[in-house]
Amino acid sequence: MTRRRRLPANLITDPAKMCEVLVGLPNVGVLGVVDDAVVEVHIEATTERPPCPDCGERVHLKDQRPVTLVDLPCFGRPTRLVW
Repeated sequence: MTRRRRLPANLITDPAKMCEVLVGLPNVGVLGVVDDAVVEVHIEATTERPPCPDCGERVHLKDQRPVTLVDLPCFGRPTRLVW
């Protein structure tokens, strides 16, 4: 009979949450990962958008362009953060 290994109670099993923990940035959610010659980790801010200082309406983004940060290697491979 095989014994089941006891896992820690705080073990994260959600793949998206695991990526967020590995990225280690506060208020950032991982959208996905491109696994190519260079690993690209696509992220977005998870904080609420601020209201407009003039009218008080919640702001929204229009024509947002991705910003790429070439970072240190991750698991020994070149890595980029794209947000």
